[in-house]
Amino acid sequence: MSQFLFLDIEQLEQRLEFNDGLMLVHFGSPLVSSCGFAQRSLALIAPDFVGQLQIATVDVPLQDVKKLQKFSIRTVPTLALFDGSREVERVDKILLPAELRFFLLDAMAFYGEVWPAPKNEDQGFSS
Repeated sequence: MSQFLFLDIEQLEQRLEFNDGLMLVHFGSPLVSSCGFAQRSLALIAPDFVGQLQIATVDVPLQDVKKLQKFSIRTVPTLALFDGSREVERVDKILLPAELRFFLLDAMAFYGEVWPAPKNEDQGFSS
């Protein structure tokens, strides 16, 4: 589930209407080099969130002010976390992969589904 979706603004709006989990959206532009860095950071950490988080990349048309205003995009790259169709977190600066991982882990702990702790079969307890 943490595979990348490549969407435009209209496709994102449609996807968010039916979104029932957590979705991280990377708003960027191929014209801005820092957006490529953000995309690579996402690619590095995406395997850590398989089954827990959907990740989408949206190339925003920098000349279309109305589309930028629709999602309050003031700078790129911008990362927005949606819980269902509601934006719950936003980062509009470049994060290193480790910083991005911590951001997502914290956000998922707050907004996401609680995952059970792994079972440790060598606990030394008997029933």
